Amino acid sequence: MFTDGTGRLQPFWAFIVSALLSCAAFLGAGYTAAAIAGDHVLRFEAIFRPLLVVLLLATFSWLLTVGNHLEEHRVAAQGLPTSLGWGHQFYSGGAVGLLLVILAVIPLAVWGHLSFRTALNWQSLARVLLVLGVLLSGALAEELMFRGYPFQRLVDGIGATGAIVVFSVLFGVVHLSNPAASPWGLINTIAIGVLLAVAYLRTRALWLPWGIHFAWNAAIGLFLGLPVSGLRLFNVAVHATAQGPKWLTGGNYGIEASAPGAIAILVGLVIIWKIPLNPLAAPAGLSPEGDQDPPKLLDIRN
Repeated sequence: MFTDGTGRLQPFWAFIVSALLSCAAFLGAGYTAAAIAGDHVLRFEAIFRPLLVVLLLATFSWLLTVGNHLEEHRVAAQGLPTSLGWGHQFYSGGAVGLLLVILAVIPLAVWGHLSFRTALNWQSLARVLLVLGVLLSGALAEELMFRGYPFQRLVDGIGATGAIVVFSVLFGVVHLSNPAASPWGLINTIAIGVLLAVAYLRTRALWLPWGIHFAWNAAIGLFLGLPVSGLRLFNVAVHATAQGPKWLTGGNYGIEASAPGAIAILVGLVIIWKIPLNPLAAPAGLSPEGDQDPPKLLDIRN
């Protein structure tokens, strides 16, 4: 029941085990960071997010060894292959994320009001670099959890469409604990989860969704000084205030709970769905059938 004829862990059970271990890694990284950082929030994040990345990579590498009998290229098998084109996909994702933020903010600048307060000095520059590291590792940690090994095994088990629904809803639900969370914020965050999942499925790698995720958060929180999913933690050099109706600004949750944000996400989904993208070469032996090459056509596009 738990393994197939070759002794590999069945995809659905691999998903269950990896999901439970992801929660354990999250709690372990959180308790460790809290013990070291105390009440210093940014210091906590600077420890928690990179540590979570390390724990997730180690946990999923172990699962690939014992559950999938994969002895090498285990990080690549999680969606991070360094085959030709990986850098282009990451930077392309960054460009898409930046474009979507611009599309979401333009209506706010035209029909609402944005005011900025800046604090640029050597101290803030150091904090900017720290926040960049936090955002980069934080985006990767979330991609590993929501589009990495657990998602990939669920795709093997129930198909791409079902896995997208499950993990996009989970992605939205976990953000309900953020400050100023709202139904519109939940819906838009679920939609972002769909966008990132499709980005993974079109490339069979995390580079593109990681780039989108990182650029989206960095552009909103660090460079524009707006809340990221209700969090003001990243406004270390620029702090912006948005005024206007809540449907336009998203309120204290930010543009991720706004109508322009929803439109930008839909535009992003169309872009990722339509632009030419090639799957990156991945290690053999992960699918139940043992296919060595990623499929050229995904079931969500058939």
